[in-house]
Amino acid sequence: MHPCRTLSISLALLSVTTALTTPSAHAADPAPITVQTGDHADFSRLALVNAQGAPAVDVGSCGGRIAFSQPVPWPLEALNGTYSRRLTGFQTAEGGRSLTMEWPCGARVSVRRERRITFIDVADPPRPARKPGAPVPAPADTILLAEAPGASVFPVIAPPPVPAPAPAQMAPVSLAERLSPVASAQAQPVVQAQPVAKAAPPASPPAPPPKPEPAKTVAAVAPSAVPPVPSPAVPADPPIRAFDLDAWAGDDYPARKQHLEQRIAESQGRARVDALLAMARFTLARALPEEGRAALDAAESLTPGPDQRYELRLLRDAFRALDGTADPDDSQFVRAQPTPAAADHHVWRSATLAPSRWTAAKSSLPIALKRLLSYPAELRGRLLTLLAESAGEAADGPSLNLIVLEMITLDGIGSTDGRLDFFRGRLAELHNETAEALTHYKRAAALPNLYGHRAQVRSIELRLASGSLDDPGAIVELESLRYAWRGGDVETDALAALGAAYTRAGRIDAALDIFGLLGRRFGATARGRAALTTGRGLLDAVIGHLETTPGSGLDALSLQVRYGRTVALTDDDAGTQQRRLARLLARGGFTLEAARLLHTVAETARGAERAAVGLDLARVLLDAGRGTEALAVLDHTAGPAPDARAAERRALLRAEAFAAEGEAMRAFDALRGLTGPEAARIRADSLFRAGEWPAARAAYAELLDGPASGPGAPLPDDIAFHALAAFRAGDDAAVAAAAERHGKALAGTRWAGLLDALAVPPDPPGKPLSSATVGGQLAAADALAGVLRRWKAP
Repeated sequence: MHPCRTLSISLALLSVTTALTTPSAHAADPAPITVQTGDHADFSRLALVNAQGAPAVDVGSCGGRIAFSQPVPWPLEALNGTYSRRLTGFQTAEGGRSLTMEWPCGARVSVRRERRITFIDVADPPRPARKPGAPVPAPADTILLAEAPGASVFPVIAPPPVPAPAPAQMAPVSLAERLSPVASAQAQPVVQAQPVAKAAPPASPPAPPPKPEPAKTVAAVAPSAVPPVPSPAVPADPPIRAFDLDAWAGDDYPARKQHLEQRIAESQGRARVDALLAMARFTLARALPEEGRAALDAAESLTPGPDQRYELRLLRDAFRALDGTADPDDSQFVRAQPTPAAADHHVWRSATLAPSRWTAAKSSLPIALKRLLSYPAELRGRLLTLLAESAGEAADGPSLNLIVLEMITLDGIGSTDGRLDFFRGRLAELHNETAEALTHYKRAAALPNLYGHRAQVRSIELRLASGSLDDPGAIVELESLRYAWRGGDVETDALAALGAAYTRAGRIDAALDIFGLLGRRFGATARGRAALTTGRGLLDAVIGHLETTPGSGLDALSLQVRYGRTVALTDDDAGTQQRRLARLLARGGFTLEAARLLHTVAETARGAERAAVGLDLARVLLDAGRGTEALAVLDHTAGPAPDARAAERRALLRAEAFAAEGEAMRAFDALRGLTGPEAARIRADSLFRAGEWPAARAAYAELLDGPASGPGAPLPDDIAFHALAAFRAGDDAAVAAAAERHGKALAGTRWAGLLDALAVPPDPPGKPLSSATVGGQLAAADALAGVLRRWKAP
C-alpha cells in the first residue's frame, strides 16, 4: 500500500470523534438523537442519527442549518465544548427545531444519507494554484518566540539551523521577519500574549483546546546553501513583543505598512492570519480603528486557530475600548482579573470601563497613566481623551486633574486643537471657578474645530446657569453655532441646548422640531445612542413644560403623532417619558391615544415596571368607560409580589371597574378591608348604579360630611349624585338642604343648576297651579336642559 495512503487512513482512524448523546427532554419523543463530530485529515464530519426521519439540511457559503419539524434536545454544550477545526459556532433556533453551525467561508460541503444517518462532510476551501517554477513557501520565516507568563522572551526548541554558505556572519533579522509571525504565545490564550498588555496573564486563563497545532516555524534558508563548516551566528534582533505598541507603530509609517501588506500577500493559511494580526497591532498602535477592524475581519475569514481566535477577540475588545463603545460585561479586559504587573491590561481595562463605569475604571487609573508613557503619541492621545471625557461626565475633579496633568507633560497633547483648554475649563467648572472656566472655554472656542464648538456650548450653558445670559441671547448664539458648522458630536449637544432654550422660552413647536431632528438625523448613525441620550434631557424638559401648562393636550398629541417613534427610542427601559406623555394625553381627553401608547410600553416592560404600567393603563381605560378591558389589563399585568401601596391601588381600580360594569357585589368584595375617601366613593357609586337610592344617599352623605379641603374633600360629582339619590328616594328635605349648603360649590361645573332644578317644591294637591309654581318648573326645566348640554359637549 502506498505510504501516503497509509498515513491518511491512520489519521482518519486516530481522529478525535466524540459521541454526543443526550436523552430526550420530552417523554413523548420516541428515541434520542445522537450527534457525532470528528476531525479527519482532509475534512471534518458531523453525523446525525435520528429515528424520526431525515432532517432538512441547508448549506450556505459560511455555515449551514439542520432543521426538524418538531423541537429537538440538541446537545449544545457538548458540541461547543468539543474542538473541531472546521465545525464551530453551534446554535439552536426556531425554538429548538433547528441547529445552525459555522464553517470556513468557501468550504467544500457534501451531504449524504444512509438509512437513519445523515452525514455532513466539510473540507477546506480550494487553494489557488501557484505559478509554475515558483518556490514553495516555507511554513514560516523566523524562529517563533513566545512570552512566558511573567518572564521575558525565550526561544522555542526548533530543528538545528542550516549552516550559512560561507564563514561570514549571519545577517540581522529584517523588518519583515521581525513583524512575522509576531512575538505571541502559541496556543496560550492569556492576556500577556496580546498587544494590549505587557506582563503576567490573569490568574485563571482560558484552557487551551484539546489538540492545538504545535509551534513549528523555522528559519527559511535556501536549500543549496549547505557549507561544509558551520559558523557561529551573531545574536539577531528578536521579533517585536506583542505589547510593545511603540515598536509596532514604528518611525516610518509608509515603510511599515508596505512591509505588512507584502507579508499578507505572500503568506497563506496560519501564517496569513499571523500577518493580519500584525497589521491589526500596527493599526492599533497608530490609532486607526477602521483599518484595524478590516484586518481582523479578514483574519476571521481564514479559519484561525484557537490561540489566534483569542488574540482576535482581545484586539476587537481593544478597538471597541478605543472608540468608547466597549461592553464591560463582554470584554476580556474586564472579565479576566489582571496581575499587578500587567500594566497594559490596566490601560485597556480602564478604557473599557470608563464610558459607563467610571468608579470601577478609576481603580486602575494610576497604573494606566504610568503605562501610557511608553505608548505611541496617537494612541496615547486617544486614550487620554477618552479617560478625560469620562472623568468630566462623572464630575470626578481629582481624576480629571491627574489626566490633564498627564496631557500637559506628555508632548502637550491637545494643546494645538483646543482639547487641553476644553478639559481645563471643565476642571475649573468642577471646582466652581466660573470665571477661570469661561476663560479656558473662550481660548478653546477661538479654534473652529470640534473642541472649539464644544467649548462654545459649555460656555453658553455655564453663563445660563450663572444668570449672565438669558434664553433669547442663548438662542441667538446657539442658532449661529448650529447653522455655521455641522458635524461631529458637538452638534447633538448644541441642538439639545437649543431645544431646551426654546422650551423655557415657550416655543414648544420649535423645541419639538429640534427633538425630531435629533432622532431623524442621528437615530440611525454611529452617534445615534449618544444623540438619543442627549435628546432625553430635551424630551424631559418639553414634557415637564406641558405638565405645568393648562390646555396642553394638543401639544402632547402633536408630540406623540409626529415623534412617537423617536420618543420610544429616547426613553429609558422603564418607559418613564412615554408614561408621562400618556398621562398628558388622557388629561386632554385623548384616551384612545393614551391607551395605545401604554399598551406598547406594557409589551416590553417586565416585573414591577410592567405592573406599574398596567395600573396607568387601567386608569385610562376606566376614564374612557372601558371597564371590562381595564379588568383584563389588571389581571394580565399583576406582579408576583407588589408593595402595599400598589396592591391597594390595584384593588381600588378593580372595584371601580366592577362598579362601572354594574357588578356591585364583586365591587364590595374587592373593597373589603379598604378605607379612605376613594373606597367610600366607589361603594356609594356601586349603590347608586344598583338603584339602592336610600343607601346611596347615606353613603354620599358621609363623603359630604368630610373635610372641606384636602385629599378627602367632596367632589362636585359627590354633591350631584347625593342630590340625585335623595330625589329618587323621595327625600325632598335632603335635596333642599343640599341645595342650600352646596349650591355654590357646583357653580361653573357641568352640574351647575341641578340642585335648583331638583329642589323646586310642587304645589299641594287639590290647589290650582300658581304663576310662581309654573315659573319655577320652567326654570328647573331650563336648568336641566343646561346640564344635559354640558354633558353632551366635548
